[in-house]
Amino acid sequence: MRTSDAEDCRTALPVRSTLRTLALRASIGASIAMACVLPLQARDGVPSAAQVVDLKEVGDPQISPDGTTIAYTVETPRPGGASNLRRIWRVASDGRSAPVELAAPETAADRMPRWSPDGTRLGFLSTRAVPGEETAAPRASSQVWVTTADGATPRPLTASAGEVTAFSWSADGTRVAYLAIDPPSPERAARIARKDDAVEVGRDGQFTRLWISDANGRDARALTPPDLQVQDLAWSPDGRTFALRVSDEVGLGAMWYRSRVVLISAEDGGMLGTVTTRASGGPLAWSPDGTRLLYGQLGPHGHTATRMVYAPATDTHVALATAWPGTLRTLQWRDDGTLVGIGLRGVRPHLLAVDPSDGEVVELAELQGPVRGLSLARNGRVALAHGRAEQPPEVGTLSEAEVLGGGRVTWLTDTNPQVHAWPLGQVRDRVWTSSRDGRPIHGVLVLPPDWRPGTRLPTLVQAHGGPADAWLSGWLGSWHDWAQSLAMRGYAVLLPNPRGSYGQGDDFTSLARGDWGDGPFQDVLDGLDALEAEGIADPERVAIGGWSYGGYLSAWAVGHSDRFRTAIVGAAVIDTAVMALTTDVPYEYLPGYFGNVLEQRDLYDRNSPIHSAGNVTVPVLVLHGEDDRRVPISQGEQFHRALQANGTPVEMVRYPRGPHWFEAREQERDVLERVLGWLERHL
Repeated sequence: MRTSDAEDCRTALPVRSTLRTLALRASIGASIAMACVLPLQARDGVPSAAQVVDLKEVGDPQISPDGTTIAYTVETPRPGGASNLRRIWRVASDGRSAPVELAAPETAADRMPRWSPDGTRLGFLSTRAVPGEETAAPRASSQVWVTTADGATPRPLTASAGEVTAFSWSADGTRVAYLAIDPPSPERAARIARKDDAVEVGRDGQFTRLWISDANGRDARALTPPDLQVQDLAWSPDGRTFALRVSDEVGLGAMWYRSRVVLISAEDGGMLGTVTTRASGGPLAWSPDGTRLLYGQLGPHGHTATRMVYAPATDTHVALATAWPGTLRTLQWRDDGTLVGIGLRGVRPHLLAVDPSDGEVVELAELQGPVRGLSLARNGRVALAHGRAEQPPEVGTLSEAEVLGGGRVTWLTDTNPQVHAWPLGQVRDRVWTSSRDGRPIHGVLVLPPDWRPGTRLPTLVQAHGGPADAWLSGWLGSWHDWAQSLAMRGYAVLLPNPRGSYGQGDDFTSLARGDWGDGPFQDVLDGLDALEAEGIADPERVAIGGWSYGGYLSAWAVGHSDRFRTAIVGAAVIDTAVMALTTDVPYEYLPGYFGNVLEQRDLYDRNSPIHSAGNVTVPVLVLHGEDDRRVPISQGEQFHRALQANGTPVEMVRYPRGPHWFEAREQERDVLERVLGWLERHL
């Protein structure tokens, strides 16, 4: 037994203020005593934080047109400050041969595999160097490359002066369209070199333009003007029209909240029409016959979106899946009359078929998460990458008959075989009733592998980001998904999807409008109450933590409740009004929830954890990246200094170069190690 465990058992437990707690103690006193004398048990084979963050990430499965081969990406973390290794692999869809890596130089990064329409070539984006390029014209590092179906002799297809970010084949395979960021002008580059580099906000952005060339990269020409940002493209099957998602500004805020979908001529870039002036980030896709376009329509307040089908010939729009009680995530055309994709209902992803004529949904198969991509072959075979409770995402496939019959996925890869030896926790779907309005609230519970009923556990409530996001039942092990790392060390972890989350339709997601704190937090408490009533959670050893909105809800919790012994506040919004005016997504992210910050300051303040910081008495760990533009580090600094002024035990860790979502392996490892160590000390 650890010394701290024995001391906890001899020390008087904190007095709670509610009658509910007194009654609970009377009924479970013996169980609490038992929990006090049971330390967390070490288990053989429990992975370190480094081993968890070193898991390879599989994604973007692209099945060949004939359905025989799947190309996909694998991202491997590397230590010592090196960028992650990004590679493309191929595997036969019948599973009769082992996956094969597309050979690449050590310093190159490969991504975005896309088959030519006839399946004889595989295009992809790569940062490979071209022999002799030091004598060639200026050329950006990221270009479109192409190889034969067997991966032999890759060669560059484009020679763009600006970084290429996406590309598409024409339906006949004779041309390629690509998006490239305009490089700085020679004058601008010279100014930057001499550090005369003042930036006029809103004017000095480098726009991404649409280019077109033949299938060998020759005769490249820009099709869009230099002051129009192109976010996405879809080439019509007849080759005559592009659907583009565009904005008049660069940046994430414009992409999320200020985009529109337009149609332009593939011949001269002339404007043909506007599909919507309020586009969401969903990808664009033409039906195989070219008569209809799939696009996304942003909801009225910016935190929901509806997938739509537009018919140019009749100028009509059909909203999809509006009656389905979940959240539609991605769709692709299977044929002219059917869309296939992924939607989230509760905590489970589902493979869906959607009728583009009326938007009706048929559930084909229940999956687990996370889902890292889906594609379809002409014969109806589906390739997908998704996780399972016992394994991170891998590539699998279903035939058309299996899709229509609700069959099981045939798995083709095993990229992280080491997890088979890990003593993984038990993953359970949960549903409880909101005491606020009787709504069902979904979540996931992860328990130690050897847990038995009647044993109370130290418990972490981990809140997700968003708030328009959700926990999925499936793989839950990474630098930001702490559940499996904790369950293997003897903790219970509750992952709630309170009001404002995805998974129960747009109306449920919109319940966080005007209320980030009280309503969602009560939904979380209701889930915790159920765990305590069932004898799972030890009410004297409960913590809360999370990243982004999850950090916000954790800061809110310890300022409004005495239920938690400690909190971990990662990259959290602390002052919503200040955040609204300093984030890199300034348009409808926070104003969509709370309105105009100048007119609704009281509402912003009522939803800001900074105003309840004086109530916090338990130890708090604050984690934040110094280069976080989404939630600037000043938000974390505010909370840290407020708690210091209050005399509250608090520690803050700053991560140099750290963005909102970490990418550096050593920083990811450090976050997970600190979370594990903090909870070991304070629970």
